[in-house]
Amino acid sequence: MAAAPPIEPAVTTTFPGFKFSPTDIELISYYLKRKMDGLERSVEIIPEVEIYNFEPWDLPDKSIVKSDSEWFFFCARGKKYPHGSQNRRATKIGYWKATGKERNVKSGSEVIGTKRTLVFHIGRAPKGGRTEWLMHEYCMIGVSLDALVICRLRRNTEFQGSTIQKPPQPSLPLDKHVNLRNEAISESIYGWETMVDFYLSSESGQELLSEIAESSQSSQNPQVGPLLISSLYH
Repeated sequence: MAAAPPIEPAVTTTFPGFKFSPTDIELISYYLKRKMDGLERSVEIIPEVEIYNFEPWDLPDKSIVKSDSEWFFFCARGKKYPHGSQNRRATKIGYWKATGKERNVKSGSEVIGTKRTLVFHIGRAPKGGRTEWLMHEYCMIGVSLDALVICRLRRNTEFQGSTIQKPPQPSLPLDKHVNLRNEAISESIYGWETMVDFYLSSESGQELLSEIAESSQSSQNPQVGPLLISSLYH
């Protein structure tokens, strides 16, 4: 008899009342350890994602476990420079900034890993704007700088700061601004001239033209008529 197909991880999230909320110890000693030991089938409920290729508000949709408060991902800590000691933490429009000290995670009296808190900022360091997105990064003890970690992403809904959800639109070069302004002025002039032409073609407009012509003939200045008509366009 053929073995029953394995249950997909996503199925377990559909049970009413189910909440995936592992402790710091469980994240390191079970999920991260098993992932690094090659036992990936047992930890498929946490997807592996290149965190820094996305903005934080795009990440919840990539989580297997659907939640309104926190999301979990495996991610390799890439290096900022090939031979450097700094981790790559920048995205297209911002960066993750580490806050506080890296803390030990203990199981009993044994240190099994570390936990670091990061906050997402819009812009570029050191002038970025703090946002409501934060992340805890869990790492095992004795691994390389670019080793696999678990990231717990959270959103602080009570945060009273920058709440940008979409990338800011890039500013236009000066010449583009000038061209747009000139186009707007041209459209405005064209609209005004069209309105004047429409008025002059009406009965009231014809009467006005007649009055202008009579004024021009009775005036000592023969240019009065053309000047008055021209003034309607300016």
